[in-house]
Amino acid sequence: MHGAAAGLHLTVTLAGDVPDAELAAATLHRGVKTQPLSWHAQRPYPPGLVLGYAANTASEIDEGVATIGAVLRGRRGPA
Repeated sequence: MHGAAAGLHLTVTLAGDVPDAELAAATLHRGVKTQPLSWHAQRPYPPGLVLGYAANTASEIDEGVATIGAVLRGRRGPA
């Protein structure tokens, strides 16, 4: 995670070859809005997500992170 001290959003970079636009679309399909980091990168950068949290409760953030994790686990197959 990067940028947590900024107070409005943070970025999460992902290991491996995760298509971040597809991940963002899959999380949106489950009700969690994120932005692919690739939309904001001006240079080669690892895939990731931009996560806004300023207008969310702690429980909403927990649920959103759990949803992102479930989508990522689904991409990788059973643990």
